[in-house]
Amino acid sequence: MPRTVSQPKPRSDRAERRRLDVLDAERFDLLIIGGGISGACLLWDATLRGLRAVLIEKNDYASGTTQATSKLIHGGLRYLKNGEFRLVRESLRERRTLAAIAPHAVRPEAFLVPIYHKRGTPGWMMGLALRIYGWLSWDRNRGLMDGLRLPGARWLDRDAALAEEPALDPRGLKGAYLYYDYANLNPERLAVEFILSAIERGAIARNYLRAGAVTRDASGDFRVAVRDELSGESTAIRARTVVNAGGPWADYLEEALTGKVERALVRSKGIHLVTRKIIRDKTVVGIKPDGAHLFLIPWRGRTLIGTTDTEYRDHPDRLTVSAAEAARVLEDVNAMFPDACLSLADIDYFYGGLRPLVEDARNQSSYNASRKMEIVDHAAAGFSGFFTVLGGKYTTSRALAEKTIDRVCASLNQPERKCTTAVTPLLGGGFSSSAELCETLSREFPHAPVRKINTLAARYGAIARRILADESERARADDACLAISEEEVFYLDEIRHLILHEGVERIGDLLFRRSGIGTAGPVGETVLQRLVEYCGDLLGWSRAERKAEREATHARYRLA
Repeated sequence: MPRTVSQPKPRSDRAERRRLDVLDAERFDLLIIGGGISGACLLWDATLRGLRAVLIEKNDYASGTTQATSKLIHGGLRYLKNGEFRLVRESLRERRTLAAIAPHAVRPEAFLVPIYHKRGTPGWMMGLALRIYGWLSWDRNRGLMDGLRLPGARWLDRDAALAEEPALDPRGLKGAYLYYDYANLNPERLAVEFILSAIERGAIARNYLRAGAVTRDASGDFRVAVRDELSGESTAIRARTVVNAGGPWADYLEEALTGKVERALVRSKGIHLVTRKIIRDKTVVGIKPDGAHLFLIPWRGRTLIGTTDTEYRDHPDRLTVSAAEAARVLEDVNAMFPDACLSLADIDYFYGGLRPLVEDARNQSSYNASRKMEIVDHAAAGFSGFFTVLGGKYTTSRALAEKTIDRVCASLNQPERKCTTAVTPLLGGGFSSSAELCETLSREFPHAPVRKINTLAARYGAIARRILADESERARADDACLAISEEEVFYLDEIRHLILHEGVERIGDLLFRRSGIGTAGPVGETVLQRLVEYCGDLLGWSRAERKAEREATHARYRLA
């Protein structure tokens, strides 16, 4: 007899789940504006230190610069060229910290740097840089599980280099250096996990909530007007301190809130392309004629190519990726890898983002501008307790948050509270090895297939336990999974958990920033239809809204 499959229980209607009275009913210690990796780390740190904190983001979490990385957690090898040893050391230390607190989110990644005769970086220079890189990462494996330990760099002769990667141009090839950093297959999700971990400890976060005018009341508290971009309703949030973590929007937001800009930004535009597979299993570092690097990264059965680095002068809201820009990247790749023969038809997915640089890059390229971080205290401008965080990079965001929350606590005259984010696991962490986690889940959920447990544990770490525990009757039915490709399967109870518990409001939130289903290329129309209907059932979308979500997804894959 066929089993009756229950329908998914809705997450509640939009008006109920997005109520604003919970925001205007209390006085917060800290309001964070911006839901990228910087804001996410700020919320996590503040919450662990006992501050009552709230985060707002005008779009979805991790939908700005955070979704536009090269999907690497790296120490910044190329910054050695600028003599930024302190930045590299900090990046390497934070690389290890992220592997410790979120072991499910990173994987060791091998990098090949080909060395050519009279072309690109001289071998002696790269060898010296890697030796310094090794010295600066002397503690890279301290306290990490076996599967995350990184080997040191080594030299491969010409034949060994070509054996590792036959796609390398053999003309003038002398050999290649092999070194290791980490890959992060879903940096958007990791940023969201910082937010979810903070919410678990009592914080509040809202996506699609835009900041407006700011005032101060007689007590000195800030009152920031906010507007819900989905419901159209407005209110004001009262907070003792505010941190502007707007990334490439930070100076616009600073001017809107304070009437002036103390530290203007230089915005660097970077684009990435996902194409058919043209390399094997190691990232290849190519050097373009202008000296800039270009990564070719093995990724989900495809090749991820990026990044570009050009100064951007338009408003961040108007950022697009054009066919002409994509064609120039492919031209560079085809020149470095003659057998690739890539064309626009080979692009499955693309994305672009803006890096907010705090160094004046007018006299140098944005590629060479520093990735240093800066914390601006607006007390001198009459806004004591208002801070702006600028610059930095994904890998060092936790450290930026630690330094910023130190300032916030001092502004609040709080007793000194030690930062613990370097040793406190995120929701998906807290296990000793991947094998141990999978074995434990198999004992706890004996009905679950081994493949499902292994897949969920690899994607979500310890959060897999919550997904398996929340399994619905619908999820146990024969049609309980969606095959995205021959290698990748997503489960309905996995998708249901993301929608019900991780702040999904639009189909793009699910496809591009929670699951990553859509970031390797367009899903089939049948799969998209099922996802939209499933999401719509849980979130109470109308027919018109479901149609609009499908159309928005299609538009996401079209170059400008």
